[in-house]
Amino acid sequence: MLCSLAQYGGLGRCACSFWLAVAFDIVGLTVLLLGVFVSVFFYDLLIYAGAIVIFLSLIWWVFWYSGNIERSAGGIGGAVRSLSSRKKPWLHHGLPAEFGLEPTPTCSMVTSYYDLHVSTDLELPA
Repeated sequence: MLCSLAQYGGLGRCACSFWLAVAFDIVGLTVLLLGVFVSVFFYDLLIYAGAIVIFLSLIWWVFWYSGNIERSAGGIGGAVRSLSSRKKPWLHHGLPAEFGLEPTPTCSMVTSYYDLHVSTDLELPA
């Protein structure tokens, strides 16, 4: 990335991204205001170009912000593992009986192939 990992006082670790974002904002605002207040025949081009440059400065602001996010010791992987390790039986066996629905069979509930596909009124060939 364009950022150095050294500490930069109040600007955080990504001072280069911060200053690029500020420069894009200043140039974009200058071009936009020139298009609004200066009487030239290509004023609409200046207005659009200024707006586009200001929009492109958002890229640098996102770089600066994301470069200054501090990661915790556990990280996001620890949070995902703790959420996924919780046991929720209704996710694996269907909704609870309060909803009036039968649990859906899973591999642990099915004892044989015939538990799913054979009803009592059919005769199996010998």
